Amino acid sequence: MPRFRPRVLWIAALACLCAAGTPHAQTAGEGDLSSIRSLRNDGDGDGVPDRVGKRVVVTGRVTAGTGLIRAGLGEAYVQDGTGGLRLVFPPDADAVLSGDSLRLAGTLGFRDGMLELQNPEARALPGPAREIEPARLTPDKRPDGGSGPDIEGHEGELVVVEGRVLEIENTPGGRIMILLSGTDLIQVFAYTLRPAPVSFDAVRIGDYARVRGIAAQYDPQPPYDGSYLVYPLVDGDVKKAGLSPTEYRNGALGVAGLLLIAVLWAVLLRRQVRKRSEALRASEVRYGHLFNAAADPVLLLDVKRGGEVIEANRAAQRAFGIDVNGDRPDGRSVRLAQLAADEDEASLHLAEADQKGSASGVLELTWADHTHVPYEIVTRRLQEGRTFVAIARNVTERRAYEHGLLSAISAAEEAREQAEEAARLKSAILANMSHEIRTPLTAILGFADILREEVADDLYEYADTIRTGGQRLLDTLNDILDFARLDAERAGVLPEPIDAAVVVRESVALLAPLAKQKGLGLHLQSTASSVPATHSEPALGRVVTNLVGNAIKFTERGEVRVSLHAAPDFFAIRVQDTGVGISEAFLPELFEAFKQESHGHGRDFEGTGLGLAITRRLVDLMGGEIRVWSQKGEGTLFEVALPLHAPNADAPEAPPEIPHIPSPEELVATREAVRADGASSHAAPPTAFGVPA
Repeated sequence: MPRFRPRVLWIAALACLCAAGTPHAQTAGEGDLSSIRSLRNDGDGDGVPDRVGKRVVVTGRVTAGTGLIRAGLGEAYVQDGTGGLRLVFPPDADAVLSGDSLRLAGTLGFRDGMLELQNPEARALPGPAREIEPARLTPDKRPDGGSGPDIEGHEGELVVVEGRVLEIENTPGGRIMILLSGTDLIQVFAYTLRPAPVSFDAVRIGDYARVRGIAAQYDPQPPYDGSYLVYPLVDGDVKKAGLSPTEYRNGALGVAGLLLIAVLWAVLLRRQVRKRSEALRASEVRYGHLFNAAADPVLLLDVKRGGEVIEANRAAQRAFGIDVNGDRPDGRSVRLAQLAADEDEASLHLAEADQKGSASGVLELTWADHTHVPYEIVTRRLQEGRTFVAIARNVTERRAYEHGLLSAISAAEEAREQAEEAARLKSAILANMSHEIRTPLTAILGFADILREEVADDLYEYADTIRTGGQRLLDTLNDILDFARLDAERAGVLPEPIDAAVVVRESVALLAPLAKQKGLGLHLQSTASSVPATHSEPALGRVVTNLVGNAIKFTERGEVRVSLHAAPDFFAIRVQDTGVGISEAFLPELFEAFKQESHGHGRDFEGTGLGLAITRRLVDLMGGEIRVWSQKGEGTLFEVALPLHAPNADAPEAPPEIPHIPSPEELVATREAVRADGASSHAAPPTAFGVPA
């Protein structure tokens, strides 16, 4: 394969561009041509190139075709004679191949510290596909005293780097290898999802390796000066390189020294070489754990000096208010125990690490703002023996989650036990009431009926009192049992085909004698002679009976009006009386069990306060809605809307909508019409449920 230098490729690309400018060429990518290096200009110094977000045009040769580094994404890399960048194609774009020469136009982007061209329009330039000769990057000295390859200046380009292998491990997304090149850490990453796997089997930890691939960066935080990567392209891009330049240089010095220095100095020279080699290995391991891209605090500790912090990464510096050497702003050194809320616990942790070589546990560490935060700390001994590395991870959220989970489990278990105990007690009470109370009451009522027929006239009143009181007690007991059953299950609410109009007429007819006994008028109006529906007949009858019975009970003079209205999806029942009415303050409690507006020995009406609670529960179980309007001394209007088919019936559920509720003025007008002589039977009730009366 011919070898081409980047400058030659750039000139060739310009020549191809000129050759492609014929009248029949595609128009994709027309515009002022820019070099890739010029796109990196950052005039404002914020770390983000100035032309990000603008449309640019570049030419170059593809160094990594679509999907070569990571399958499933329209990602490729291109470079010209000045630099390289990442291409991010739409999912449906045609693939580009390594070695293609392209003219590209798209929006300039900047992601994770790296320049990219988003949704580019690509046009192939004439000429055969050729491979680009990779740039060999060697560790260069920097002003800060460190050294390393210039990845920043070659991002997006095909490069070759060399370094010592510090670590190789598998991650959920792929396999990662950490190289120490000079004093810099370089990550070599091969995605799992790729056309052909890339293996690191050719090297082991401690080997000096050579890697060929695309130079990249993954640093989401300004100033975007860390976390440099190399993406190998094929399996043979990672290989063992033999000895490092430093080792070659030291070996040459050793040989020269052996030739120039006498035998007596040879022993001293060997000892010096060994010491330097050990220092180099220790430095490699130390920087392997302390690279600045780590999001968790990392501390280097000297156990011989009581766990004194001798180096800290950026995360630790921000969290604990110390500098890179582990010192406070006033220059004082810091020990791990001084960072912990419990010094004894921190000392035990270090002692265990010193004894066993490693230790892990949870310590509360003190932030720079004096906040105590729980950290899960893993401390391990480094090769030099007295130095340990401690990696701390904030577990505040995990603790909160675990505490909340345990509390929820405990609360759920307690609630379950309480529910089971309540159900057991309720069953026992219902069984006792049903057997121990209702059975004797039935006997009492039966004998009271016999006594009323057999005793003399002067004793009839006593027998009738027994009969009335027993019946009242039985009614109360039945209400309580019915309410308990309804509260526990859908007892008695089994839908079946019925005629709602017939059920309403029969229920009203049952109460006609009671209304006549009190001298009240009881009127029934219906907009339809038949209302086919799917509901529980006993439940619907109980609702009508309760509402009409209450209206008769609380009305001393006047009349009670019952009306039935049919609509396409629902039907409505309205019960209106001219009774005592309900105060506005009591309306919110009207449907609560055992609630009555008058209570105690001085209450005006008898009852348990369960009738309306049962009614409300039945209406809810049938999928309906009940509403009430009332004014003290003016009477009461109850309105019930039910779907034509119950929620658990075979027909689709059609929940009622109640667009209108009668205003006080409408009800007052109705009251006046009811009281008018000779016109009460013809007065129209207020409009409700969207259906005129």
